[in-house]
Amino acid sequence: MGSLRTKNEATLTGDEAQAGYVLATTALLLIPLMIFAALAVDVGGWYAQATQAQRAADAAALAAVVHMPNETKAATAALDVAASNGFIDQPGCDTLPCTPSAFPQVVISKVGNEQVRVDIYIDGETYFGGVVVDDEVAIHRFATAQYVLPVPMGNPTSALGVGTDLTNGTPANYWLRAMTECEGRATGDFIGAGGGCPVNTNPNHRDEGHTFIVDVPADGFYTLQARTTCFENGGQQANAGMRFRFFDADDTVIDDNDNVLQPPLADVQIDRPSTAICASDGSDWSRTSEPAPWVDVAPIFRKGRYVLQAKNTDYDAAHRSLYSLRIVPSGTTGDWICTRLGPTASATCPNIFAKKYLTAYTDAKMFPSGAIGLARLYLAEIGEIHEGKTMHIELFDPADGIDSVRIVDPHGDYVPFTWYSIDCSEYAYRCVSNPDFGSPTSPISQTCTQGATTVSCIKQDGYSFQDRTLRIVLDLTGYTCEQPAGEPENCWWQVEYEDNNSNSTETTTWGVSIIGDPIRLTE
Repeated sequence: MGSLRTKNEATLTGDEAQAGYVLATTALLLIPLMIFAALAVDVGGWYAQATQAQRAADAAALAAVVHMPNETKAATAALDVAASNGFIDQPGCDTLPCTPSAFPQVVISKVGNEQVRVDIYIDGETYFGGVVVDDEVAIHRFATAQYVLPVPMGNPTSALGVGTDLTNGTPANYWLRAMTECEGRATGDFIGAGGGCPVNTNPNHRDEGHTFIVDVPADGFYTLQARTTCFENGGQQANAGMRFRFFDADDTVIDDNDNVLQPPLADVQIDRPSTAICASDGSDWSRTSEPAPWVDVAPIFRKGRYVLQAKNTDYDAAHRSLYSLRIVPSGTTGDWICTRLGPTASATCPNIFAKKYLTAYTDAKMFPSGAIGLARLYLAEIGEIHEGKTMHIELFDPADGIDSVRIVDPHGDYVPFTWYSIDCSEYAYRCVSNPDFGSPTSPISQTCTQGATTVSCIKQDGYSFQDRTLRIVLDLTGYTCEQPAGEPENCWWQVEYEDNNSNSTETTTWGVSIIGDPIRLTE
């Protein structure tokens, strides 16, 4: 007889067969599962290494850009920072494009005088996936950093503070101004006045006087010149002499403070012109030619950003100084002017602008004739790189005899703003109760009527701005420069004064700054 299988025996045998199938299937799937697991580990590792390389490139670019346009110093800084982050450059690529033969590779490239790019190439490590992928997985990351120079304050020509002198291009409609240290700061000089003899309290006084940047964008032979004007008003406007100290340019373009640590290239004293030169001058602001002669301060032989200090050297409180600055090609005997704006603009035009603060003097005769006078004065150049940031405009001792102050953008439009006094909150100065000046937490918003338009302004009526520092706050969201057809872009802002009685004689100090880090990553 044949053998008989019970029900339980048949079930056990089926389970054994099923178990064999699972075992075989698992064995077949184990290899791809292990491959996927290995790739997951390795890909995650590559992402981590790429992140490290990106951070190193960012740090290296930021460290390098402060040394531009000195490419040697920039490259040294970038390589040092990359190495400190674990990426030591190996011989191979020095320029882009790069096909690395050894890793890591750190390549530093000059993008412009104010930009530098750092590329890092590394060999991505494989931990478990070497059986299915190439052991060498190249990873490439890069970063570009840019620095933004301080805001140029002044005007777009090669002369600064020339009054209404037409021989130096478009009239500036103001003179540069410097008080003596014996004068109180309430005269309008934010940093030159109030240093002593007798003691005049001024928390913003600078012993070196007023500081300017002389920007020469191309090699050439130029001469920096200055003059103290013949213009007088009651014998007090231009009686003092001026000392000019000129310091060499260096490789730290973004930092001008170290320029003055070296001895000056020139140290020149310029006194007021003789009575014979100024005898017929009187006090006529509206003249179109200034009789005071230009005096050479220093020759300039190469491109760079030079530092100039201008100081009133008299100690009589009544001896104030009005002066002008300009740059001309060496050997120029007549008048010469160049500009960075308009149809005759030149990219190589040298420029002089104030560093942080500009003290200016304006007179009623700068206004057009008639019952209402309006005058627009160049204030500062604000590039589109500042779009989205906040601009602060500081006006010290503004609006003496002037009805209102407005701010005009490069398109010629009045811009909305608020303002407040900062003397007490930031300088611990003039901390007296005065609700007229508000506070940083409760800024003042005022409006004026210009034609049929209501615009933001600072009004003098009912307010006294004597010895006060006002800060205007401007939002640059959506900001653009003007782009005239066939001309360079215009990024110059202006301050507008309105005088209904034409009786103003104004000495004021302007300051313009952008809130935000001047060094940034662009990609």
